[in-house]
Amino acid sequence: MSTHQYSMLPLSLHTNVHEIDFEHNELFEFLESFKEYCFDSIPMPQLKRDTLHQMLESHFETEAHMAEKAGIDFSYHEAAHVNMLDMVFRTLNQMTTKNSDLYSLIRYIGYWFEKHILDYDIQLARNILTVY
Repeated sequence: MSTHQYSMLPLSLHTNVHEIDFEHNELFEFLESFKEYCFDSIPMPQLKRDTLHQMLESHFETEAHMAEKAGIDFSYHEAAHVNMLDMVFRTLNQMTTKNSDLYSLIRYIGYWFEKHILDYDIQLARNILTVY
C-alpha cells in the first residue's frame, strides 16, 4: 500500500505504484493551474499548452515503459492514450486567443483521467506489482 501523500490525487485513484501516482498527481496539479486562465481575458500562454501536452506524452510513455518491462500487453491501453492525446492536441490548437473552451477541456481531462485510472491504470498497476 502506498504511504505517499498526493495533494490532488484522491485515495481511490491511487495505483500504489509511486511513479504512476506521482505523475497522476502532477497532472492534476497542473490542470488546477489552468483555471486562472478560464475566467480572465488573458490568453493561456503557449508554453502552458506545450507543457500540458508534453506532460501527458511523458506520463503515457512511463506507463508504456513499465508495462513493457513487466511483459504486459499494452496495446488496448495505449490506444486510449493516443485517442486522448489527439483530442487534447486538437482542442489546444483551436484555442488560439480565446479561452472559452479551456474550462471544458480541463473538466474533460480531469474526468477522463479519473475514469482512465479506474478502468485501466489500477489494473495495470496490479499487473506490474505482481511481476515486481
